[in-house]
Amino acid sequence: MSPREVQALVQRCGEKDPHALKEFFRLYSNDIYNFPLRVFHLDEDAASDFYLYAFERLKTGQRFKSFQGKSSFRTWFYTVLRNMLIDWMRTVHEVKTVEKQKSDDDSRNLQWIETVADPETERPDDSSFMEHFHQILTELPGDLKMVFKLVFIYYLDLEPEDWDYFKEQTGGNVTEIARRIAEQKNELAERSTGNQSQQDKITSLYLSILELKTKRSRLLAELETRNVDPGEGAELDRIDHLIEKKQNQRDRLIQKRKKGHFVVRAPYRFVSDVLEIPEGSVSVMMSRIMDAFRMDSEIRKAILE
Repeated sequence: MSPREVQALVQRCGEKDPHALKEFFRLYSNDIYNFPLRVFHLDEDAASDFYLYAFERLKTGQRFKSFQGKSSFRTWFYTVLRNMLIDWMRTVHEVKTVEKQKSDDDSRNLQWIETVADPETERPDDSSFMEHFHQILTELPGDLKMVFKLVFIYYLDLEPEDWDYFKEQTGGNVTEIARRIAEQKNELAERSTGNQSQQDKITSLYLSILELKTKRSRLLAELETRNVDPGEGAELDRIDHLIEKKQNQRDRLIQKRKKGHFVVRAPYRFVSDVLEIPEGSVSVMMSRIMDAFRMDSEIRKAILE
């Protein structure tokens, strides 16, 4: 299906159109089922249970309303699936949301580890951000908008007026420019796949930590009724070590994501060659654009004038 057809189908699903929902599940049931298998390596029984969980929540149509077509459908859909998978895992593991202090027969304090969800794990769909993003993009002067679109060409589509800009400003062969852009997008797609695997690893580590915390809580609960066996104490230490190790791995990945390492950008040299302007000019223009995105509307207007 074309992007426009997908957007129309999703919009009808958001309106609870039964025919649209039936068509959506016909097209994407395999994606829903395979998502926990392929991305997080859960077993088939878990994938089947998650599929039923996701089906019940998607068929209401409510979640479809967040998709506005301003971001990739796959990006939006996988974000929705990822968040539902986390919710489902919390349900499966009966996540506790408070800490409890208990003591065993020897008056030894036993702390139940808190398993409140880490907000860094839950990434809402980006439709509201993309709407704001495109609003600001429309305010940019033509030269800045073109530079920005080429830098983030993997995420943005070129409009007819963009191709007119190439003809007027560069006098270059538009067919050749289109070929070079296609090649660049293919290179960026490979990098994006690697970045997505890093994002999936953040979620995978969270699910693993959740399982370890649940296992630890259950073991502590069992130890409340009897003396602690030395082997069981060692198992608790091992679980604590694994939790700390995996949490540190997550923290490092989250910091990288916050710094923008998971966003793919075209090299400034590519933009420079396509627009036939100095690479330094591209850098300066991008600096102005990013300042505009950080400012409110009045300050942004002053910067861009």
